[in-house]
Amino acid sequence: MATPTIVILGDDPETTHRLNACAYQQSAIATFDGIQYAAFYTTHEASQARRVAIARHSVQDTLSDWQYLTFDDYDQTVDDGHNTISIGICAGDGTIHVSFDHHCDTLKYRISRPGLANDPSNSSWSVTSFSPIQDHLPGCDRLVDVTYPRFIPGGQQMFFECRVGKAGAGSDVLYRYDPDIARFASVGTYLVGEQCNPYPNGLSFHLETNSLHVTWTNRHFIEYEGAVDSASTAHKAQAGPNGPENNEGLYHAYSRNYGASWNSSSHQKVSVLSAERGLNSQDMRLRVKDIPRDSGIMNQEAQYIDANGGVHVLNRENTGGKESWMHYYRSPSDGWSFFALPDVYPTPTGPRGKVVYVAKCDSVFFVLPSNTGRELIFARRRMAGTNQELEVVWKGPEYTGEPLVDEEALHLGILSILILKEIEGKRKIVVLQFDVNRLAT
Repeated sequence: MATPTIVILGDDPETTHRLNACAYQQSAIATFDGIQYAAFYTTHEASQARRVAIARHSVQDTLSDWQYLTFDDYDQTVDDGHNTISIGICAGDGTIHVSFDHHCDTLKYRISRPGLANDPSNSSWSVTSFSPIQDHLPGCDRLVDVTYPRFIPGGQQMFFECRVGKAGAGSDVLYRYDPDIARFASVGTYLVGEQCNPYPNGLSFHLETNSLHVTWTNRHFIEYEGAVDSASTAHKAQAGPNGPENNEGLYHAYSRNYGASWNSSSHQKVSVLSAERGLNSQDMRLRVKDIPRDSGIMNQEAQYIDANGGVHVLNRENTGGKESWMHYYRSPSDGWSFFALPDVYPTPTGPRGKVVYVAKCDSVFFVLPSNTGRELIFARRRMAGTNQELEVVWKGPEYTGEPLVDEEALHLGILSILILKEIEGKRKIVVLQFDVNRLAT
């Protein structure tokens, strides 16, 4: 079995609801120019509030020292698992972007000085290299009602995506960062919910075809007390009135012009984005698979775009009497196929996993947190040949939370996972590093 190197980054805050290692963070761990970055909350002992921290090190030297910085000018106090951290790195100007602590809140965002990501020196790694907290993206207006911020690398540029609006009644907006002018521009509300809320499994950029891909499920809106009351905060509950039982369907769309227009899986042009209108998240032309409500599908599980442009989605469903993890795969040439993962079974709302593809061994790897115990399971499915069943390549005990994968590090031969682990009675933030060459055997 494969054996990872395990690095402890620090203690996970003792909150009721997990703030680190959440499936919808994109990304909390990322690599650029050989340097790996991890963003997480730490506890400020004097106040018991949480602080935003970022650590970095040389990704190809697993024993290299990590450089840490902690922003001391902001206390995170809301015990809500939605209020996570995401970071992004723009290759065009070496800026590092951070967004944090949202559940239908005004944007909280920082940007580093240009070139910080190209400067690995200890002296440069300081909070003074970052801007104060801003409520807007550079070049754009104030952004309110934000949840689930995401940064997506796109060649020399970068994208920012988030939900605006309440759970069950929100839509997703898209912005594009131009490093030549150090400004964002609004692409628009690209994924529109009508009496429902699209929940993306992720937004991914495929460099070889200059394509953005998004897959999602819809959560339909159910009326609740306070739904039309602007002063009500019922929608900001950890588990709100519109839950996963109202999720339905698997949908997919892609764009080859930075989000200006979108196509279905069958290459049909579906939407030309304007300031007023984007994709209708319930458009039947975008539905990959009909999964009815109350069928066990989860929101925001995982997606990955492989080097060939294949789309891999990990989610779960119960349409045959047993909740199962599902591998949904769109081949660039043959369309969609569906495979139920055997022997490892999730619960309807248990911790979510991740999926990646390793070209060297033409295999899909699944990082699956046990939904009934403290175990992390790492399994492979070969895409070609006669043996396409699930093969467990590693198991580890005492892991909690939801795994996050550093997709950029894969190109350097390293499969790197950020997750939580119980060590001597304390919950720790850890990074697992697998050697891809060993996985390929």
